[in-house]
Amino acid sequence: MLRLVSSTVGPVQVAAAGPTNTQTLEAYNLGDGTLSLAVSSSQPWVSALPGAARKCVTTTAAASCIPIQFTINTAGLPQGTSSAIVTVSGDASTIDAPQTVVVTVRVGGVNVYAAPGRTRDVHFAASSYLNSHVTTQDGANWLALSVDGSGSFRFNYPYTIHLQPPATMSPGTYNGTVTTTGGSNPADNQTIPVTMQLTTQPIAVASATTATFAPQPAPDGLVIRLAQGAPPLTYPFSANVVLYNAGQGTLTAQAPTITGSWLKPDNVPGYGVVPGYYSIDPTGLATGDYPGSLAFASNAANDTVTVPIDLQIVPKGNPLIYYQGVLDNATFVPGDTVAQGDILVVKGEQLSFSPLTSAAPPLPTAAGGTSVLVNGNAVPLFYTSYGQIAFQLPYDVPTGTALVQVKRDDGSISNLASVNIAPRAPRLLVTVNQDYSINSAAHPAHVGDALTVYGIGFGATSPAVTAGTAAPSNPLASVTPITSVAFGFGFFATDVQPLFAGLTPTAAGLYQVNVVVPPGTPAGTVNLSVQVGGVASNVITLYVQ
Repeated sequence: MLRLVSSTVGPVQVAAAGPTNTQTLEAYNLGDGTLSLAVSSSQPWVSALPGAARKCVTTTAAASCIPIQFTINTAGLPQGTSSAIVTVSGDASTIDAPQTVVVTVRVGGVNVYAAPGRTRDVHFAASSYLNSHVTTQDGANWLALSVDGSGSFRFNYPYTIHLQPPATMSPGTYNGTVTTTGGSNPADNQTIPVTMQLTTQPIAVASATTATFAPQPAPDGLVIRLAQGAPPLTYPFSANVVLYNAGQGTLTAQAPTITGSWLKPDNVPGYGVVPGYYSIDPTGLATGDYPGSLAFASNAANDTVTVPIDLQIVPKGNPLIYYQGVLDNATFVPGDTVAQGDILVVKGEQLSFSPLTSAAPPLPTAAGGTSVLVNGNAVPLFYTSYGQIAFQLPYDVPTGTALVQVKRDDGSISNLASVNIAPRAPRLLVTVNQDYSINSAAHPAHVGDALTVYGIGFGATSPAVTAGTAAPSNPLASVTPITSVAFGFGFFATDVQPLFAGLTPTAAGLYQVNVVVPPGTPAGTVNLSVQVGGVASNVITLYVQ
């Protein structure tokens, strides 16, 4: 069972292209047998080599680790940020393999737009502890370097270049330097020029995400990998790119200039074209790399912000489940424990070559030309798509570690992915008010109102219900352990027994808790959580008037 101490290396800061930097990351085996590793890189300027197993240095999770040395040759790299993906694989029986490591290097000085009275941070990593000296051309104290939590268990030291101009500082261009010395790796000893563009105008910063958590090498953009023959990525799996203001004033931006014929504004069902959503259509594209971008012109001090979106078309192959890609459908926390009967998602690539295919109870065990196997058995599916599948765990699946695979109807099967299963792992989704509106700041609840709190992962019920089937209305399927609802936080919370806690009639795997807002609940925002058989849920916000 493959584990890596980190999924990232860097950003490595290099004042000028040329030096070769080395970084080390440890891998270890959380299962039985012998771990045999192979590595490959997406870029020629970074290579990685596993070493011989030895005592772990950066983790206490295992006694023996395999060090992987990353060699980063910055000669010829352009100014700015460059990234590569290193894939760490095991043999066919290795669980939770392959995994990817994003290697990032930043060449040149640091140039940041900032606003008076606001902070901006730039992060980089070194392979040893560094001494530092900071200077500013104007002599003012607006620049600092800090290490983010050191300790004896580490190879990589994360550093932050911290810019904190006071509110009274006048707009203009300010220069400084960060000099690092004493590092055991000579490439870490350097002088980094820092330029701060101080402005009272808006500062445009881009945020780029996708519904799946595919490796994103560029911190200011997206890399999307699709196989030949993949269906277009449309809402809710399209790219989401938006601007926000890190400065002062009001940011206004024009619709972006799009580069790449495969990148288009997306239609959101019921709303039409919604700014910020962009579909990815690989139809007819051969294997290869297709650079694209979104260029946002604005009234910001940094003018046009360009977000690179790189589309990689690869040959059709087996389904791939991302590491920790089997997730609870409420919180989507990687590695989180899930429950018997829970609703989960699988995230990865080439899971299905059909468009989004949805189902209603009774749920099928195959849809869109694919199925999900848990411990070798097909399970009920809510929907399938190229990069994400939702399914329900059986209530009788054994607790502990379960193995998940995706199998397409062409016979191809994915890697093995693990997930930890418990009898109960309650996770709350949303609260509905007494008037059937969604609870929010605009639609608050009141003391004495009867609320319906929806969630998943509450576990077994009485009577028992088979996964994938609609929950009964008569008799209701109630949660068998004692359930309580907490209004507030910690010792100051008010615990209330619900009117009902169990499966929502006609739905599969969806639970509801009917509860009355107790007297004394303060107006404003209130923490809301439940306990099922002594297991606490996540906390969501309840708005009360």
